[in-house]
Amino acid sequence: MNSSKSETNTDTSSNVVQFNSDERVLDTASEWLVKLDRGLDNSETEALKTWLATPLHRNTFLEMVALWDKMSVLSELSDIVPHTPELSVKQKAGNTISWKRPLAIAASFLVVGLLSFQGINLFSPSHQTAPAAQIASYSLQVSTKAGEHKNITLEDGSTLWLNTNSQVNIAFTDTSRIIQLVKGELHIEVAKDKTRPLNVLAAGKAIQAVGTAFNVQYHRGDLELVVTEGVVEVASYTLNKANGESIIDPIIKPQAIPLMLVQGEKSLLSLPNSTIETVSDEDIANDLSWREGKIVFRGEPLIDVIEEVSRYTDKTVVLGDAALANMQVAGLFNTNDVDALIAALADNLQISTDYSSDTIVLRPR
Repeated sequence: MNSSKSETNTDTSSNVVQFNSDERVLDTASEWLVKLDRGLDNSETEALKTWLATPLHRNTFLEMVALWDKMSVLSELSDIVPHTPELSVKQKAGNTISWKRPLAIAASFLVVGLLSFQGINLFSPSHQTAPAAQIASYSLQVSTKAGEHKNITLEDGSTLWLNTNSQVNIAFTDTSRIIQLVKGELHIEVAKDKTRPLNVLAAGKAIQAVGTAFNVQYHRGDLELVVTEGVVEVASYTLNKANGESIIDPIIKPQAIPLMLVQGEKSLLSLPNSTIETVSDEDIANDLSWREGKIVFRGEPLIDVIEEVSRYTDKTVVLGDAALANMQVAGLFNTNDVDALIAALADNLQISTDYSSDTIVLRPR
């Protein structure tokens, strides 16, 4: 049998040929997980970059991380291999990570042995059972009115933007950072703090990050997540009865198949089976234009435009004729001047506008 050196490793003393099998990759992934937990020096960082360049190594390592719910490791990984859309664990056609169950079980026992031997805590603080009656060291409630947006620097150095008609409750403790999105839309650039992962709670979902940036919109029952930097993980949660069902230290319940998103990906989390799709840099820029008080349309049907515009005004905007629903709209508008936006629509689409005290009706001319 002829084999290249890249495929085999021959021990000349025993004439044994060792293949780069899945089991060996699992062993190596386990060793790297331990090294990342205790910290890498420069030479180890470069070695890990080289090892992760192989898709099998990268995918195996990420599933190992997901198995043990090591968000701090994901943060380190995003530093080592930044902005890499492939660094996600998901069930997509043709992109599902394949482990044989016996190997996965063997690897899990190996990780337990290594981490227990070194005295390393396996789980992030937010996934442990918290002591009763923890007290928030920092708390804040923030809301915006229709047409208003705010930019806030939080106690930990994170930057939080709130879009129109939004509300959040914030509570930080010594071990956790919690932001509850009651309604509306937020974008957050998370300050790194590996001892206190940050969770955004909304619609029964917990979106966790250590140091990254993402956008969450909760509107009319739909919960949409867009990751603009780094890696985040999505889980379910319930409020902790020991804390009077406050948002402090919620009980995070990781999914059986972890849902992870990286930069340039989005998911509609309110769906029973959330899928992940890739979005372009241009789409992300348009989605985040609200932070500068702008709104961008690129050929969307008027019915969708009206729903979006309605978020920025106290008035109800409706179509007086269903024939207008599929008219396409393109342009850049100011979110703080809905009347001018409606006037521009009327001029460009040849429609009329009827105003009342609480309603704007669009009709054909």
